Amino acid sequence: MPERLGPYEALHQERSEAFLTTWRARSNDGREGSLFWFEVREPEARAAFFRFRKALRSLAALEALPEGLEISAKPGRYYVFWPDVDAPSALPAKGRKVVREVGRLLAALAPLGYALPDLDLRLAEDGLLVARLEALAEHGEEEAYRLGSRFLRGLPGRAGAPRRRTGLRGWLPGALLALLGVLLIAAAAGRYLNPPEYTLPDLRGLGPREALEKVYPMGLKVVFVEASDPEKPRDKIIEQNPSPGTRVKPQHRLELFLNRPKEATVPDLGGLPLDEAQSKLADGGFQPAEIDSSHSQRPAGTVLATTPPAEAPLPQGTPIKVLVSAGPTPRTTILPDLKNLSLEDAKYLLSVAELQVGDVQEVPSPEPAGTVLAQSPPAGSELTTGSPVTLTVAGKANVLLPASGALLPERPAAPSETPPGEAPQEPQALPETPGSAATDLQPGERIVPIKVALPAQSNRATVHVRLEVSDDGGSRTPIDTYAPVGTTLEGSVRVKGNATFKLYLDDYLYQQWSSKAP
Repeated sequence: MPERLGPYEALHQERSEAFLTTWRARSNDGREGSLFWFEVREPEARAAFFRFRKALRSLAALEALPEGLEISAKPGRYYVFWPDVDAPSALPAKGRKVVREVGRLLAALAPLGYALPDLDLRLAEDGLLVARLEALAEHGEEEAYRLGSRFLRGLPGRAGAPRRRTGLRGWLPGALLALLGVLLIAAAAGRYLNPPEYTLPDLRGLGPREALEKVYPMGLKVVFVEASDPEKPRDKIIEQNPSPGTRVKPQHRLELFLNRPKEATVPDLGGLPLDEAQSKLADGGFQPAEIDSSHSQRPAGTVLATTPPAEAPLPQGTPIKVLVSAGPTPRTTILPDLKNLSLEDAKYLLSVAELQVGDVQEVPSPEPAGTVLAQSPPAGSELTTGSPVTLTVAGKANVLLPASGALLPERPAAPSETPPGEAPQEPQALPETPGSAATDLQPGERIVPIKVALPAQSNRATVHVRLEVSDDGGSRTPIDTYAPVGTTLEGSVRVKGNATFKLYLDDYLYQQWSSKAP
């Protein structure tokens, strides 16, 4: 059974060279002709096919292709079908019109590397037709012009017929033909002796075919060099030498670095510790990318999976995502309400809820020392077992009493402390009581010094300070002001007889003491 090549029936093979096989073939509608079948697997084959197709398009624009010619550039089906042309040969050229048409064809094909000897020209009723073009022919542009001029000059006359000179009409075609040959030779010689210069375009990011089509008219010696960069597209040019913008002449060497990253398979990292998995990735030519974690029954730090998965073929240098176990899924518990409990009771409830006591902050309060005033997070929060909880508890008064023996505190005062990492603050003067100067004292009156160290731990920047005094002269409030926390306030108060002092901070009784008359 005859072999099928695309939509054509292969009758027999005419010849085979490199990546091109020529078949005698028949189309579905019964027409016979030559089928040029290309095996396009390498950049050179692809470049040759698309150069050939570009030449055919140039001929089509000149209406010089036979009816029924078909071109296919689909993957796996790169071919050109030439239907048989039943017309006499157009060579040797006869008449000025034919010579002019031959010149037009040569001008279209020479820049693409085809010369007149590569053409099978036929003389049809409405002009010249190209019945066949040698696909793999490749000449420099100057050589194509030179071959064309030599071919035209060397064409023989009609066999067996003596050449006759019949005046102007006898020698004019020959003169025109000779003039055309001279012009072609002059153009070829000029280009050979004074080759043009071209500016290299930027070919980076292009495929081999697009790059070759851009530089083919320059007549350069293009060499492809394999490179490996996994971060850039495969089968694209990533660098060129000379660089873009360089001025070059024909036959200059142009190196194009084609990205062909080496491939390897992703190693199986499941169950390995993270540091060992990273070393194994590096040994395989890959690099670790993002490292995510997820709870699982495997020990924490153990690799669970990779993306892409194990055994996937990838270019070396590709980043690999690694998923690591974060250990078993943690249990949660509800934080109870600890306010108004003693610190010991609060610690017990936290241990029952499988939570830990975090920071314990003491603030002055009229509540019994150690009473929980606030908690963070708030009650009812869902927490992971083992989470710390911050508690704010009532602390003892932090007041410095004056050194005078006349002051008799009702309870001992704790020493003033400066919070760790903070410099001691300078004492601030309390507002003076009218008539507190010693020169204004009446019989039975005296001056009592006051010194208050405000607490350093507070949830406010300032504190309201109020001092109430009761003596033989009655009750009054000589001090009512705001002051920054952590500072020491100093001043004095005039009293008469026995006196009782009550110091309020933020409207709660902070300290109380008495002073008896001498």
